[in-house]
Amino acid sequence: MSPSIWVTSKLALEQRVALEQLVFFNANQHRVRDGIEESIATYGAPEIYEHEGSLRVRVGSVQDVQTLFAVDENGRPVGVAVFVRMEQARFVVLHVVVEPRIDGGNGASNPVLLRLMHEIRRAARVTRGVDRIELVYKQANPVRLQVSRI
Repeated sequence: MSPSIWVTSKLALEQRVALEQLVFFNANQHRVRDGIEESIATYGAPEIYEHEGSLRVRVGSVQDVQTLFAVDENGRPVGVAVFVRMEQARFVVLHVVVEPRIDGGNGASNPVLLRLMHEIRRAARVTRGVDRIELVYKQANPVRLQVSRI
């Protein structure tokens, strides 16, 4: 059974080291290296900063970036998704990272990644005009999720 995970847009300041480790020193970066490099070249590097007593992530000079943190029962980050609304009709996921082996190593889909993507899709459904979500890390074969309305 997987630990309890919830998604929030704010992360406690005392989680900075854990967030830095997750975002910048993730053992699975090699799997999506080309996508990471493309995203950084196009949009800029992710940067952790403090805002109103919590941690946030910004990307280059991109305005209105939104961040979702998946956290465990101790408030420790186990996943991060950074996205922005582009061209009115789409959300673009600029960076996404999850803790390696949060799924217990059984080869199943990562529940943290699925939870983060579910939350982005939910946000897209309630945002007027957004009809798709694009994942930057899959440039060779872009992943475009259609957003169905409730």
